[in-house]
Amino acid sequence: MIRYKFGTKIIRSAGYNAQYAVLEVEFAQDGQILHYSNVPEEVWYHLRNEKYPDSFFQQYIKGHYRERRIFIG
Repeated sequence: MIRYKFGTKIIRSAGYNAQYAVLEVEFAQDGQILHYSNVPEEVWYHLRNEKYPDSFFQQYIKGHYRERRIFIG
């Protein structure tokens, strides 16, 4: 999965797997990584191109898709 740097207050980076419709978000504050399931590809495109991706994430992704925490290390 290719990850894109966001560098915002909430999102450090994110990536999308179109085959499985999974959005992966790494959070800036604690480095936690969450996978969001069944996310349409168009939502990923909107997030990437959004002027304020944190707001878009809060309004259209968080709480709208099943999330699963990924443990690293």
